[in-house]
Amino acid sequence: MFVKKTEIPAVFFERLKKILPEDLYSSVVETYVAPDPITIRVNTLKSSCAEVVARLGSEGAVLTPVSWSHEVFEVTNMAREVLSAHALLEAGAVYQQSFSSLLPAVLLSPKPGDRVLDTCAAPGSKTTQMAALMKGEGLITAVEAVKERFYRLKAVVTLLGVSNIEYKLMDARRFEPRDGLYDRVLVDAPCSSEGRFKTFIPKTFAYWSPRKIKEMSHKQKGILLSASRALKPGGELVYSTCTCAPEENEEVVDWFLRKNDSGFMLSPAELPGVVRYPAVQEWNGRAYKNDVSACVRVLPNARYSGFFMAKFIKG
Repeated sequence: MFVKKTEIPAVFFERLKKILPEDLYSSVVETYVAPDPITIRVNTLKSSCAEVVARLGSEGAVLTPVSWSHEVFEVTNMAREVLSAHALLEAGAVYQQSFSSLLPAVLLSPKPGDRVLDTCAAPGSKTTQMAALMKGEGLITAVEAVKERFYRLKAVVTLLGVSNIEYKLMDARRFEPRDGLYDRVLVDAPCSSEGRFKTFIPKTFAYWSPRKIKEMSHKQKGILLSASRALKPGGELVYSTCTCAPEENEEVVDWFLRKNDSGFMLSPAELPGVVRYPAVQEWNGRAYKNDVSACVRVLPNARYSGFFMAKFIKG
């Protein structure tokens, strides 16, 4: 009988010591016992930043912007439960989303009129974020394999007033672009979620294990390969996870680059104000291609959870 873990396994921290630069280890471990900041995205399909800042400001909240997005703020001086029940959220004018979760769509930067494939779309956070960046113009094909999550996706899309979405309830590894290739593809892959571990929320790590990492890596490779075939030449693809595990990050990128034999190249990411740490160049005796140095590892700290991103351009 499987017993859920009630403490983060020691083997996780042993692995983390090998992944992180030595001088960063202690500060990162501290993030696992600290609450996340309160962060929001203004849904510009329904409201404006000025309106939201004025409304929450009149109620005493302080909204601090970030350098990489005009629509994203950290909220202080307002209780989390008060904001979560606020009329702005209930109306879909504001959406609670972590800073790190917001970065993949910013990095992909879809434009109005684009055709975008979102391969692991639920619960809809990044799907609706991309729709807002596209000003509701163009098309997003949102693919989700799990029925319960699929209906959650549709509910979020409806709440936020997004209309340029087509839905596919299916495994992303089976998706075929029957109506034309895409300008941009997002693969925010299912993962072991190490970047979101909290010691006071056992469910965040209850199912973690080295075996789980191996299973996720296999699935991620299949999703990434399938998604890449739906991309136009010259198009852009962002692969992201919320885990630290090299097997799910650099190993997947390295495998994909070798599999495609120069069909794709990695593009360096510009994310001003986001603190990063070096990509892993070797793991368990296996050296990765030098190209993986262009991958983005977001450093867990007081504002950001651990995240990984790689941006590909199709030749």
